Amino acid sequence: MLKSLSTAKQIALDSEGISLGRNGKLCLLSVAPAPAPDAPPEMPAPVFLLDVTSLSTLAFTHKPGQPLPAGRGSRSRSRGAATATSSGSSHPSGLRCLKEMLECPSVTKLFYDVRCDAEALYHQHGVNLKGVVDLQLSEVAYRRYGPVVRRVGYVIGLSKALESYLAPELRERWQATAVDKRLLHETFERDPMYWDRRPLSQEQVRYAADDVLYLHHLHREFSGALTPPILERVALFSQYRVEDSQYDGVPNKDGGSTAAGGRRGSDPTRALAPPGL
Repeated sequence: MLKSLSTAKQIALDSEGISLGRNGKLCLLSVAPAPAPDAPPEMPAPVFLLDVTSLSTLAFTHKPGQPLPAGRGSRSRSRGAATATSSGSSHPSGLRCLKEMLECPSVTKLFYDVRCDAEALYHQHGVNLKGVVDLQLSEVAYRRYGPVVRRVGYVIGLSKALESYLAPELRERWQATAVDKRLLHETFERDPMYWDRRPLSQEQVRYAADDVLYLHHLHREFSGALTPPILERVALFSQYRVEDSQYDGVPNKDGGSTAAGGRRGSDPTRALAPPGL
């Protein structure tokens, strides 16, 4: 995985866990490097599933060539082009650990609603995210300043964004392979430890890999329609979200709100869009 990411200038990420956030548990991290510029749209990019349940903080601090403690290793499985790996085998020199990549401002990190991911990464594993573009904020900017200017009061969830902005052939592929999230959410409610159980089921692998595959396509759609000053504001407000997630104080009982929009709660599609973006 580190070898594949060593030259990446843009990666897409998503997390799964138990009550994901500062007080929950990060169990699985999906990482997808950007496809090559000349790659055909029908060719899926690799998705790496990092088993944080098994590796804990070693998932972020392990470097190529370092041996893993006995019993530690990636147990995740992959689908199609997706891969899951964190090995102690030797790689060419100069590769960094994942923590250094995530904290490098020159590597763009794409998330869709970064807040809970940033909380878990920082408070549980000491990862201080840099270079984040929150595509939920990009989508707000697209509606406000894109081809059709609209008033925007609320953010939307990832599924709605994929349905709205993916090209028809990509949308059909996503719909054909996507796991029914409503059924899976019912499973979460019945089994709070769902993402902490090993080995991962094929359904879990599909769920974790499917959405992150398409974040690069969303980024291309939004960035192609927005001016550089607006894109700079999206990056600024994305960093606001990261910094707010790292705050050590206790959030307001209603979840609070910041310049980057209300905190993600039980219904992220109803969170207020940031007024200053």
